[in-house]
Amino acid sequence: MGRFTLLMLLAGSVAAGVAMQFAWIPGWADLALAGAIALIPYLYILRTRAKRFRQFEENFPDALDSLARSLRAGHPFAVAMEIVAEECEPPVGAELRQAAVEGNLGTSWEQALNNLSERVPLLEVSMFASAVQLQNRTGGKLNEVLVKMAENMREATALKGEVRALAAHGKLTGLVLTILPVVISVVMLVVNPSYMAILVNHPYGKYLIAAAVACLVLAHFVIRRVVDIKI
Repeated sequence: MGRFTLLMLLAGSVAAGVAMQFAWIPGWADLALAGAIALIPYLYILRTRAKRFRQFEENFPDALDSLARSLRAGHPFAVAMEIVAEECEPPVGAELRQAAVEGNLGTSWEQALNNLSERVPLLEVSMFASAVQLQNRTGGKLNEVLVKMAENMREATALKGEVRALAAHGKLTGLVLTILPVVISVVMLVVNPSYMAILVNHPYGKYLIAAAVACLVLAHFVIRRVVDIKI
C-alpha cells in the first residue's frame, strides 16, 4: 500500500511539473491534470479487481459442481475442498486453497468461509459460505444444495453477459462522443491553424479549452454510469 501510494504521488507530481511548463494552462487545470494522472494507478487496480471478480464469478459454478461430485463420492468436506482447489484454475483455485488451509490448520471452517467471503465480496461466495455453515448446524445433503446453486449461478451469469453486451453499445457511443471533439480539434489545427489560434491566443481561450476538456471527461463518466446496469 505504501509503494502504491508513493507511485500515485510520483505520477501526480510529474504530471503537475510537466503541465506547469505550459504558461497557457491555468493553475487549477494543472492541479486537475495532476489529480487525474495520479488516479490512473488506482483506476488500473480497480479494473484488474473487477476483471478478477468476473473471472471468479464465471468459474465458481464449475468449482461447486466438482465439490458436489467429491461429496457425493464420499469425501469429507475438508478433503473435497482440497481436491477442488487443486483442480480449479486461478483465481478460484487459489482462494479455495487458502480457505482449505485455514480450515485444516486450526481455524474453524466457519471462520475460514467468512474470510473467503471477505476476500471475494461476491453474492455467490456469501451464499456458498452460508449454505455450508447451515449444513454444519442442521445437517442435510450439501451436494444437492451445491448443484442447485451452481445452476442458478450459471443462469445469473448468462443474464449478466446479455446485459453487458447490450450496455457495450452505449459505452462505445460515449467513447466516440468523447474522442470526436478532440479529433476535430486536431484536424482543424492541421488544416487551418489560424482558425484555432484565435482560441489559443485569446485571454479567455485557455479557460474555455480547460472547461471543454473537463466537460468531455465528466460526460464520458456520466454516460458510462448510465449504461452500467447492475443485476
